[in-house]
Amino acid sequence: MTDKMKPSRVAGVILLTLFIGACDFITPVESNPNSVGVATVDQLFTGIQVNSYFLAEGQISRLAAIWTQQMAGTDRQFISLDGYTFTEEELNDEFSTIYTGGGLIDLRVAIAQAEDAGRRVYAGILKIHEAYMIGTGASVFGDIPYSEAVTEGNDAPVLDGQAAVYAAIQILLDDAIADLASGAGAGPGGVDLNFGGNPASWTAVAYTLKARFHLHWGEATGATAYSAAALAAQNGIQAASGSWKTIHSSDATENNLWYQFQRDRSGYISAGDYLVPLMSGDPRILDYFTDPGGGPVARASELSATGFGAPAFNFSIVSCSENAFIMAEAHYAAGNTGPAIAAAQAGLVCEQDEWGVDLSARSATIGGLTGAPLLAAIMDQKYIAMFLNAEVYNDYKRTCLPAIVERSGGMPGRPFYGQDERQSNPNIPAPAQQPLRNANDPAAC
Repeated sequence: MTDKMKPSRVAGVILLTLFIGACDFITPVESNPNSVGVATVDQLFTGIQVNSYFLAEGQISRLAAIWTQQMAGTDRQFISLDGYTFTEEELNDEFSTIYTGGGLIDLRVAIAQAEDAGRRVYAGILKIHEAYMIGTGASVFGDIPYSEAVTEGNDAPVLDGQAAVYAAIQILLDDAIADLASGAGAGPGGVDLNFGGNPASWTAVAYTLKARFHLHWGEATGATAYSAAALAAQNGIQAASGSWKTIHSSDATENNLWYQFQRDRSGYISAGDYLVPLMSGDPRILDYFTDPGGGPVARASELSATGFGAPAFNFSIVSCSENAFIMAEAHYAAGNTGPAIAAAQAGLVCEQDEWGVDLSARSATIGGLTGAPLLAAIMDQKYIAMFLNAEVYNDYKRTCLPAIVERSGGMPGRPFYGQDERQSNPNIPAPAQQPLRNANDPAAC
């Protein structure tokens, strides 16, 4: 077991203890869908939410931040990761998280319970969580087990093609939107830690996820993907208050994972080479990184103790600013300069509302741009807004922006599948036989 794996596994256990005092909680079903009689849909949903937070804040987030130079690996094995040297153990826990301990297995059980009880609104919210987890898995790993992943008695599910997985989750999100619109049955209420079961809020999240996953195919399919992304984003999250976030508190068992990592592994990861100079003069920078005591933020800085590095900080999983910047990129790709500028400026409004800062100067600058400089500005501002979100890695692979200088050897096109899955599933190829890139990212920058 590597040094990285120890805190990651511990963090996963800690996260699964969240809200014990507030909910009648039991550990979600890990591997046997037939032994769920003692777990209610509410109990399962609590574990599913926590599992989603782990997926958003764990090692996928760290790799994305380091590889895109939002952060820098500055000690131990993170120095190697900063130079793109990695193994199949890096995302071992995260790959498993997609399926177990609040992953796909528990999701399917919970959805079935909700549907059997006529609670379509509840089922719709659960389907959004499934789409997020599976879509994230496909965006990171490419081909993944899905159609056979919860087939009873099948210990070797096939790898479904990345395009087929994306198509399936688009259908799933459409089903979720229909369920939410039906108004049928009681939703989760207070068990929903984000929106209290509000159908309108979750519908907006579903549309932004649809836009995100359509956008992922921009490099491979061009106009078709961008048009679909823009259409979905029109109904996506429109206000900062509608962003889907992780939920944390100052209680030691409920701290965010980046805080836990920085507390236990101080100095392993520090401020990034590209992001720090990009944010020079940006009023958000001290919410991102530590105040060095009057001087400029430097590479040695860690996450801000009053912002992203605070124990109770809630990270955005899907946000208002992401939705706006998706529209901006999609409009730019269609040659619609005016709408692209307006959407990018709307993204900055989301950021102003999120942080209580004035970004009018940046908005004015974007308003005067056209052509390639406009796209660069859109992607720079999205890169800042999506700090520590794995989407920055997907954005870079698609657009080759922001204009970071890659380390020697070039940015990895994808990580390896988790080692545990490869050792237990003969359909997972050995690392040397795995593709270098995913289908939606055919060319390196």
